[in-house]
Amino acid sequence: MARTYQVISGDGHLEIPPEPWIRHVPEEHRDRAPRLVPLREGGHGWIVEGSPLIHNGQNVAAGRPVKVRNASYWDDDGTPVPGTGDGAQRLREQDLDGIDAEVLYPPVFISRFIENIEDREAYVAMVRAYNDFLTQDYCAVAPDRLLGNAIIPSSGLEDAIAELKRAKELGAAGVYLSSFPAGGGTPAPEDDAFWHAALELAMPIALHAGLGVRNNPLLAESAMGKFSLEWSMLGRTNNVATAAIVRMVLAGVFDRIPELQIYFAESNASWIPSALFMVDDSYGVFKDWYGVDLAMKPSEYAWTHCHFGIVRDPVAMRMKDLLDLDHIMWGSDFPHSVGSFPESPRWIDEIFAPCTSDERHRILVDNPCRYFGLDPDADLTPTPA
Repeated sequence: MARTYQVISGDGHLEIPPEPWIRHVPEEHRDRAPRLVPLREGGHGWIVEGSPLIHNGQNVAAGRPVKVRNASYWDDDGTPVPGTGDGAQRLREQDLDGIDAEVLYPPVFISRFIENIEDREAYVAMVRAYNDFLTQDYCAVAPDRLLGNAIIPSSGLEDAIAELKRAKELGAAGVYLSSFPAGGGTPAPEDDAFWHAALELAMPIALHAGLGVRNNPLLAESAMGKFSLEWSMLGRTNNVATAAIVRMVLAGVFDRIPELQIYFAESNASWIPSALFMVDDSYGVFKDWYGVDLAMKPSEYAWTHCHFGIVRDPVAMRMKDLLDLDHIMWGSDFPHSVGSFPESPRWIDEIFAPCTSDERHRILVDNPCRYFGLDPDADLTPTPA
């Protein structure tokens, strides 16, 4: 019997050693590429130009106890730990977790820390190399199930638009931005050229949580393994998607580009009713003082233009009547520590217990298919033996 989409994860990550993609880096820049090194205390860490030693244990913790520091990308027998192997291994992991396809985001050391490389040409070469590897090697095994988001460089508008066009040619499922297209943490008028180009190319915009700033010092602190239980507990409650939405609304981005759609993966959704109420209420209180008169409420902009990804957020569906379910997707966050692997079926049942079968199917299949341009009835690539 042919396999069709039953569960699509809108949030997965590649957490891979460097060798598979470094070979795509031009030789003149290869010595500046990230390196994974063994640590004296055990496990591995990343060396990236301009950054301290990076620990990535919380991101390679799927189905096992979390080790913030000194985690390894391989088991003792040399087998890649879950989420760190090739595309064929990834398909087998999807089968194990009851998932048919994943929207794939880049690892943080590629998407963010290489922003610290001072040489712009070398930095852009790294981004291009990863995107080549992603589309030509990793996802090529099953592009209907491995839905790779190409990285957009944060080195300026010209680089961003050039890589957007190249991502389309490479066959990427979408594009991921860490900053606004011109490279800043707030919208700039020149960003509009990028948004228009994405619409013309029919290239989905797939953010992760929100839009940040190059060389974020808080990111460096966390990567150094300087986590605390307090930081870990609070990190998922401070929703950066709200800031990105408010900034785009006030900058008039959605007024100028009414067709623009933005997806915030791993934003979760149980915060949305309260946060959007507060945003609307504060806008009503202060708009006259600041001389701002929006065409609609901020919350209406959000639900017209934005989509949100839930992971382990069962509370969201308990307040489903306060959400627009056509703008919600689900993700496993594999192989990260707060993900649901290998128990995604159990988490899905718990999360969607208050939902009808139609609502569940909308979030797990219809919404990601519509957003990423997938055929919901397609016969999917089988998993290699």
